[in-house]
Amino acid sequence: MKILLMNLPRESETKDYTTPNYLLEDFAAYPPLGLLAIAADVNPKHSIKVLDVIVKNMSIEDTVRYIEDYKPDVLGLSVVTRRLYPMYTISRRIREALPDTKIVAGGPHVNHWPEETMQLGTLDYVLPGEGERTFPLLIDTLEKGDEPQLLTNIPNLYYRSSDGQIHSNPPAEMPAILDSLPFPNRQLINLNDYYTAVRKAQMTTMYSSRGCPYHCIFCDVQEKRFRYRTAKSVVDEFEEIIRLGIKEIHIFDDTFNIRRQRVIDICHEILERGLKIRWSTRVRVFPFDQEMMRLLREAGCVRLHVGVESLDPTILKYMKKKQTVEQIRNLFKLCREFGMETLTYFIIGFPGESREYREHMLEEIIKLGPTYVYFNILYPLPKTQYYQSLLGNGTFKQDYWADFIRNPKKDYELPLPRAPELQRELEVMADNCQRRFCYRPEFILREFTGSLFHPKLLLLKAKFAFLLLLKTWHWR
Repeated sequence: MKILLMNLPRESETKDYTTPNYLLEDFAAYPPLGLLAIAADVNPKHSIKVLDVIVKNMSIEDTVRYIEDYKPDVLGLSVVTRRLYPMYTISRRIREALPDTKIVAGGPHVNHWPEETMQLGTLDYVLPGEGERTFPLLIDTLEKGDEPQLLTNIPNLYYRSSDGQIHSNPPAEMPAILDSLPFPNRQLINLNDYYTAVRKAQMTTMYSSRGCPYHCIFCDVQEKRFRYRTAKSVVDEFEEIIRLGIKEIHIFDDTFNIRRQRVIDICHEILERGLKIRWSTRVRVFPFDQEMMRLLREAGCVRLHVGVESLDPTILKYMKKKQTVEQIRNLFKLCREFGMETLTYFIIGFPGESREYREHMLEEIIKLGPTYVYFNILYPLPKTQYYQSLLGNGTFKQDYWADFIRNPKKDYELPLPRAPELQRELEVMADNCQRRFCYRPEFILREFTGSLFHPKLLLLKAKFAFLLLLKTWHWR
């Protein structure tokens, strides 16, 4: 069978103000790891192709034409909520143009709303959960036929019976240790398409764990059970990545450092095998100590992506971050001591946040010494405690996300959860902080000298600097 796996275009996605597009779209391009993972164990007798429409900057119309020309037997769509409208439009048109093509959807949106996604009426199957095992099983089953009775052995599958009713199979048990899952098949993409503006080397991403046990009110990570791969499994994938000629890895975990001993074991495993590769990862500010930071640096970790969010103790408590300003300062002290780069995330706009805090925020952030900073504005993502609080206190008079999920609309935009004047003030402040941080002489000098002998990276950073100035200068 011909199988086409793809993500979805940015065109007509929901409009939010969490992170500016000049950071999301121009700073980095990451590979579609989920698609590569579910493709890994598909029987090689099938023809399988991965289309990354994001990196190719394809429109909805471009995507539809591509699918119509390719004529797959199975079309797999990776769906995030903000791109539900592109999914709905593309799948509806493909059902009309290629009625024999089976369309299956997975991804974060489907994990949260599997039945609602089926009820849109444009899909044959919805497959929430870990598709590394279930998607290959679905392909093997479809090769025999698509009668509903053949589908009952596929865990977590949503499908229709002959009378049109939606049915779902029980989920499989989710293992605590993920070593049995296959490595993503990175040979299905052009590895040169992916980059980050902070480094000159060819890069890729990977996961060493899934889930986060914390309950920050703004975060839409719904898997609260921390499940992980052992040090051996993680470093085995490091070795496979190195064999592909890749020079840098970004570990895309929700919280890499939840278990201190696991981090130390991974570092020891890298050092014992003598692997030479740069890598980075996403972490919480705690736990960290000198031994852990020293081993991370010795094992090749060059940068930590860390969600600080706020330096106001009251706001940290309100958002249920479960971290203190003292722990934040300790992390950055360790990073300075061991020469560890940081990409740090901050959020402004929490209820109760003072104007005085925001006015002095950048000054306090610079004192911490982060290498890079993202400034975000608090946004009510679906399924978050913050969104539920807006429903509960009457700020939102109806469940806008539920309306959108049942009836996807082009360029959908939630009402503001705050006064328009405050929203504008926050947007100006986030842009000004981003520009002022990046236009400091010491920042410019470091980025220029670090890229001087790498023309492509230098050009990318120059483009980013121009876009930053263009898009954040509020002309008066």
